[in-house]
Amino acid sequence: MGAKHLSKRDTSWVGEARITGDLGEQNFAVLMENTLPDHYEVNPSPKKIVLYSNGKGVVLDTKITNSITGKCLFVEKKSGGAGGGNAHERAGKFLSKRIQERVSEMYDTVEDPFFFVFSGKTFNQKNDKGVKYRDELREMFHYSQYAVLKEGNSNYKEIAQQIMEII
Repeated sequence: MGAKHLSKRDTSWVGEARITGDLGEQNFAVLMENTLPDHYEVNPSPKKIVLYSNGKGVVLDTKITNSITGKCLFVEKKSGGAGGGNAHERAGKFLSKRIQERVSEMYDTVEDPFFFVFSGKTFNQKNDKGVKYRDELREMFHYSQYAVLKEGNSNYKEIAQQIMEII
């Protein structure tokens, strides 16, 4: 019964969300590329990390490598529109210790190979809804490396500094 219900739901928002998400990912990579020192390589489209059978895996949004330390960090960037949503919950799969271990075995990463960036109205609203989402981030990602990119990207330099401190 649940599957039938899902197949009948309105999905007209999906295309717009994909455009918003892609643009957010691209803009973040450009911000980091223009802000981090030259010994950081920003790859806005890293290759798929094969984790599952039949060549299935995950593609993260950005890979940042410090050429001095040789360490890299994968960034998962999620944008949320005014209507809310579950972007942060979808990013939550990368909280899996096993996935973190597997990625660290394949790449020269820090202990926690993922950094999460959340942006958009969902995470920046000043109302109760925004507080709810920020509370959820604080709880879900408490033991992880994450940041909320403020409206207008006003804190991108602080996020770049966070990344430099990690790798």
